[in-house]
Amino acid sequence: MDKVTVDIKNEGTLRSTEVLSDLRIVSETLFGPMKLVGFWDYRQDMHLCPQMERRQDCPHSNDQDPDFVSYEQTLARERQANLAVSYPHAGITIYMS
Repeated sequence: MDKVTVDIKNEGTLRSTEVLSDLRIVSETLFGPMKLVGFWDYRQDMHLCPQMERRQDCPHSNDQDPDFVSYEQTLARERQANLAVSYPHAGITIYMS
């Protein structure tokens, strides 16, 4: 999977957006025609889980679990994700296909 880091550093009183929907728009604009297929918000420990959508247990949260599967592997396999765009200032990674 290709990875891009968009590191925004502020000097002054203004802050960059940390809102997921705004970062989605930025990612889709920068890398169009690719679209969001998943995300991980590290600050809120929240992600768009294909297994949970199917009412199954999430295998991505506990890396000590013997059934642990990496989120990136799941998205690459199930949703053909091939780009991870990280926003360290927001603690969010957006996965695109």
